[in-house]
Amino acid sequence: MKNFLLFFMLAGFSINLSAQQINSYQMFHLNNYLQSPACAGTKPYIFLSTAYSQSWSGFKGAPSMQSATGHSLVSERVGVGGKISYDNSGLSGQFGAEATYAYHFPIGKKGTRLSLGLSGLLSQYNLKKEAFIVADIDDEVINNAENSIIVPDAAFGAALYRPDKFYLNYGVYQLLNRSVSFLNNSELENKRVRHHILNAGYQFLIGKTVKLEPSVLFKITENGFYQADAGIKSTFHDVLSLGVFYRTDEAVVTFIGIDTKYLVYGYSYGIVLSDVKKYTVGSHEIMLILKLNNAKSNLK
Repeated sequence: MKNFLLFFMLAGFSINLSAQQINSYQMFHLNNYLQSPACAGTKPYIFLSTAYSQSWSGFKGAPSMQSATGHSLVSERVGVGGKISYDNSGLSGQFGAEATYAYHFPIGKKGTRLSLGLSGLLSQYNLKKEAFIVADIDDEVINNAENSIIVPDAAFGAALYRPDKFYLNYGVYQLLNRSVSFLNNSELENKRVRHHILNAGYQFLIGKTVKLEPSVLFKITENGFYQADAGIKSTFHDVLSLGVFYRTDEAVVTFIGIDTKYLVYGYSYGIVLSDVKKYTVGSHEIMLILKLNNAKSNLK
């Protein structure tokens, strides 16, 4: 009986750990810093962003994500960044904080640069025991479980890029393989496995007013899970963007964005392809980006 209850108590948490432990945003192409610490300082302005993602809308207890990120150059070659996020998976939640240092190397005379970045991360996992429905209110398994645990970790990244032309980013997260368990029991211990993320995009100019940007994102975990996103975005007069992306075995994502001098607005709608489509009307995501002037943006 205890094992049965424990299975349901940790279901939302353990299922996520057994596959992927780091979620991907649908609009990954708007914020590369979400994929690699090396992207801190890669924009010619101070980059501030906030995002909200709701998966499987209409499904009770569906997961959601919220984040706020920022990064900028602080000298000719040094970039810093930070991120706070909250993932809600129903019976459990994860609050995360990240601080990043990145160093940029100019390569050649055409503006190509190589960046290396390192992040320190701190995650707080919360178990919402008050949301469980159990037959025995005094069950010792639930009563002895921790409400909250804090786990430190690290991430590393590399990026090769030329502003407004191309980027090739790599990031590896959960470097320390830390354990996460709400119970003091080695048999129930979950490992935070390393996640390797490769992200690339290239911008083509069509005439004087249209830009096409195909991009891809590959995510591979060391427990055998993989995921790929691929698609194309079209930008008209540097203002209106439209795009469509495919996520393996999961969704087709449509995108619309508005880019002004200081603000970028993005919205995406994911059409679910998996069996969950019987119970949901799709996934929604909103992203807002603020661009501020930065005197350190021109690398020598």
